[in-house]
Amino acid sequence: GKLGRAIIDKAQCILPHRISIENLEKQLINYRLISTADHHGLLNYKLLYNSNILFSKLIMELNLPFLIVPSSGNIPLTNISYPRGFYFKNKKFNFFSERKSRGPVFLFNGKIDGDEKKGLSSFISNLDSISLTKDESNFLEFLFFHELEIHKISQEVISFQDQISVLNFKLWKYFFRRDIRSRIPDILYLQVNRLIERILIDELKDKDSLISGILFKREIRNEYLKGFKGIRGAWGDDGKGSHFFWGIDEKQRFINLVTDSNYDLLKGENFKLELTPEAVMDGLEKKQISPTLFMDFLILAFLEGYVCLGGSNQLDYLPLMQRAHVSCLNNLKMTSIADDFSERITDGLICGLIPFEYGSGMDLIWEHNCYKGKFNGNLDGGLSEEELKYIDHLKIQKLIENGIEYMTEII
Repeated sequence: GKLGRAIIDKAQCILPHRISIENLEKQLINYRLISTADHHGLLNYKLLYNSNILFSKLIMELNLPFLIVPSSGNIPLTNISYPRGFYFKNKKFNFFSERKSRGPVFLFNGKIDGDEKKGLSSFISNLDSISLTKDESNFLEFLFFHELEIHKISQEVISFQDQISVLNFKLWKYFFRRDIRSRIPDILYLQVNRLIERILIDELKDKDSLISGILFKREIRNEYLKGFKGIRGAWGDDGKGSHFFWGIDEKQRFINLVTDSNYDLLKGENFKLELTPEAVMDGLEKKQISPTLFMDFLILAFLEGYVCLGGSNQLDYLPLMQRAHVSCLNNLKMTSIADDFSERITDGLICGLIPFEYGSGMDLIWEHNCYKGKFNGNLDGGLSEEELKYIDHLKIQKLIENGIEYMTEII
């Protein structure tokens, strides 16, 4: 499929010689299974690393080599999941200043410049306001420069988005004890925006594709505008959501867009976009528009047919999206596509819960690699076989309670 090809091409680009492309191709052909639970950031925020620990249990049961995680870059670097930096012992470390961090991750043009000679302070910006113990500093130096080799990664890839993918690929195994790392699947943590944009442009070149019909044929578009109204991730009458795409202004802020009932236009504050294939492709390539969740899941879950393990909100909106798609297509007498969409699996797909209660991924790795606050200097430690089995024995009620409690704290 198109998504599989996009995943393979991206993985080859940013992880050359680190993975088996042949094994990746086999997995994508036989198991269309991905996690859509995460924002695109370093694996140190609870809901990010925990969702992947849960996902890894399933992937290990299937004896597959990869966790495939298309993560959302539509959030700002200052989002609660904190793509701007990382947490450690209740402290936040920033790779980038707040001024640079207000735009969405997928539009960010900077990157981490890791200088091995200068060490930790050369790529973390606000160390003056943070006190580190000598052992904490030694741990972070060893992790980032000796193990993750951030100075090399900063030379190998051209953007922070790709640095996140490479860093997470290397960081992931240090969540687990050395004696079980060989059995832990590798993580392919890829920004979903780039994948979706590539597929969209390909779909828009085909005037008979469903996406072209939804965007450019009024009868189909009006049916979808009516059918998806009020669904989270789509649009409503309350000013929330946006029709098909978000507009992006000069300050990299998202603009709500609505279709003009008299013309084939998307309109927002100081923003207009003609609904033609050429204008939409141009808007995507120039980063003037960004697909909404509606468009993401139209491609991921429905057109490409992937099983998408998501967070707690997805439990609500993805089944609603499926019913809306099927209803719209049946109303339009497009029954063969409707039948395909009705067979997609969308219910009860969740991996965004909290099996381990560490403050951050850095805390988790630190906890297993120090004794009474003194770093052991080798990073042999991590989650053990026994601790992974602990997830199996947790009652689902307890997992859900933890998830709800934490989501309530966020809200």
